[in-house]
Amino acid sequence: MPMQLKQAGKLLFSLSFWVNLLAGSVAIAMLACYASPFWWALAMLEHFRSQYCLVLTVALFVGLISRKPWRMTPWSLLWTILLFANASLLLPVFVGSVQSAEDATSVAASPPTLLRVLHTTLNRDNTDITKAIEYINQQAPDIVSLVEVTPQSLPQFQVGLAGYQLVIGEPRTNSHGSAWFVSKQPSSSVTIQESEVIHLPANSDRPLVRVTIAIAGKTIELLCFHAIRPRDANTVNYQQVEFAALAKWSQNLRQNGQHNIIAIGDFNSTPWYGAFRKLLHDSELINSQNGFGLQPTWHSGLPALLRLPIDHCLHSRSFITVDRSIGPNVGSDHLPLLVALRF
Repeated sequence: MPMQLKQAGKLLFSLSFWVNLLAGSVAIAMLACYASPFWWALAMLEHFRSQYCLVLTVALFVGLISRKPWRMTPWSLLWTILLFANASLLLPVFVGSVQSAEDATSVAASPPTLLRVLHTTLNRDNTDITKAIEYINQQAPDIVSLVEVTPQSLPQFQVGLAGYQLVIGEPRTNSHGSAWFVSKQPSSSVTIQESEVIHLPANSDRPLVRVTIAIAGKTIELLCFHAIRPRDANTVNYQQVEFAALAKWSQNLRQNGQHNIIAIGDFNSTPWYGAFRKLLHDSELINSQNGFGLQPTWHSGLPALLRLPIDHCLHSRSFITVDRSIGPNVGSDHLPLLVALRF
């Protein structure tokens, strides 16, 4: 028995050493985030804050079982501080949005119209879109937003989504293709008013499809958004330009009297990333993820704890998100996003 206890003690010491070493790496990464304006790679470290919380929680637990519970070492105190610092940035996706009294009154006075919007970021290299078509038909949303639509996949969607009308499609052989579909079912009562291809910013080579619909006597501006994937200094900086252009687009709509806005798509950014938080502030749009937890969408091949939430639905304050869910793997590195909104 003493030998077994001695071996268990050695194992626990070894575990504590490696876990604390990993937690120390998290501490370095968090400090490096503050230097992100000086090097693009450091900015990428901001996206992994949910994983930082996981590592720090494990470090605290291992520290607790490896010593007397009432004894907190300086390392445990440091891990606790860092955990709270990370958790504070993740908090909005768990607690939800705070509405003003005016917003609440407006919602109570409006009819209980539900708009279900489904977004899927496809894999342009995967020619088999059967799973995506099956999932969309099973969920039966009112509106469907697709990204990475190719000239080969768009006709297949038109055939497979027999209950839907193609409103606008802009297929591309690269990852820039996108499309909007609207349900033909009378229950959806969605009327198409206009659609067009826009560019945010104006000199961008990525076409974004915009649709104006009418439902329950109100018009809604819908944008299928797709931001550049950050992979070097130029793309990190350009993503910030795209976010600024989206914020300006939202501001212009509100100035022109349009207060029902939905931007959904692949933002290639986590909600706690600094540039994304600035986008929410400048656009005055609300992240539908608030109150629904992490709901990570990328990479679909990884366990949930290692995935990142980079597909989003942003909406104006005239909406409330009543339901939000992530779908299964449909043959892409992204998981689908389904959002139910109510005026």
